[in-house]
Amino acid sequence: MSEGRARKFSALDYRDPSPAPWLIHVLGFFNRLVLLPGVLKITRFELPSADERRLRAAVNRDAAAFLGPSHPEFLSDWLVDKELSRRVSPLMAHWAAYEIVNASPAARAFWLASNLIANVPGGGGKAYSVAWALEGHGVLLHPEGTATWQGERIGPLLPGLVDMAWDAAAQLRARGEQRPVWLVPVAWRFTFRGDVRRGLERDMRKLERGLSLPSGDRLGTPERFAALMRHLLARQCERLGLAVPGGRDDYFAAQARVIGSLVRALAERYGELDEDWTRALFQLRRAMRERAATDPEGVRRDRTLVAELQRLTGFDPVLYDRPELSQERIAEVLKRTRSSLLTRGFANALHNTVPVAAGTRTAHVRVAEPIAVHAEAAGDGAAARAALLAGHRARLQALLDQLGDELAASGSIRRLPNLLHRG
Repeated sequence: MSEGRARKFSALDYRDPSPAPWLIHVLGFFNRLVLLPGVLKITRFELPSADERRLRAAVNRDAAAFLGPSHPEFLSDWLVDKELSRRVSPLMAHWAAYEIVNASPAARAFWLASNLIANVPGGGGKAYSVAWALEGHGVLLHPEGTATWQGERIGPLLPGLVDMAWDAAAQLRARGEQRPVWLVPVAWRFTFRGDVRRGLERDMRKLERGLSLPSGDRLGTPERFAALMRHLLARQCERLGLAVPGGRDDYFAAQARVIGSLVRALAERYGELDEDWTRALFQLRRAMRERAATDPEGVRRDRTLVAELQRLTGFDPVLYDRPELSQERIAEVLKRTRSSLLTRGFANALHNTVPVAAGTRTAHVRVAEPIAVHAEAAGDGAAARAALLAGHRARLQALLDQLGDELAASGSIRRLPNLLHRG
């Protein structure tokens, strides 16, 4: 191929965004008027004035701000991000998966003009982010990484958010500038605006049919959800060659036994697993990559075991073994289950990309007091960076907890009996 001919397109080629203000403004209003209410069923966006003032005080030309929101859903989160930036700083940069930004030449041109940064491994996204934040527009990325589908819990955070803020503070210090650098924790919870049992039953019917489980059409919503989870656990055990729990077993006790079996099976092949599931998952994936060439069939099965272990640990009894579950918690379990087990075919791929909520919703958005990175940034500071990341996570979790208390007190949350709970 001649040097003058264009190189073949690759999703792993990084390019800096080239924001087009007119496009960003048009998309902001289109998102607010069409996508949020029409596609994601978010018909109310609640951002108290005090929280908006707190956000504006951090994101401006006199500071460098890095926003790290919670990440409970796929797509909904990014469109909530866009509404936040439309209100406070329309030219804010946003991080996104390179598979989305660089899906095709046309897609890349569109997303780069929208100021999306592709998380290409080894790309220049961090350098661009620091420079853009120093311009005063702000940069937003989800430090939890992938969507958790857990509205009450903040998962482990990735360090990129702190690393970029740290670098920005170092650059300002080298220039002799006194501008502050902020980490801004932002969290939200979605609540349904009414009774959405029909929507939940629609989602359960899709799972029952797609996974060849017994139909629950004659059951009420609580009974159907409990039956679905029991049948699903038995189905997965049969497929993976594990002991199938008895129909009358305590569900969460049975789930714990299955998790133990999966951990033992993986430990036999890869050694004792770290007690921290995030580190254990990294350990397993690295070991599987190393073994894939010599044992492809074994590694393929191991990856199936890891996927099931990840699904089951997501249905954590700390969050879900309660006498009652809110509609929102049931909905997130169903969406998480569908995205992990129903992946074949265009309809499932589309739903997992653009998940349809069970009913109309309110997005309750809160902003914590920003964390001053400039006050800590000096030298290498590995311990200081770790403390900043831990502090950011703690403030996110505190926001979720406080918001949960507010919503419970206001009567905004509808709960249903949880028949998986045995007391």
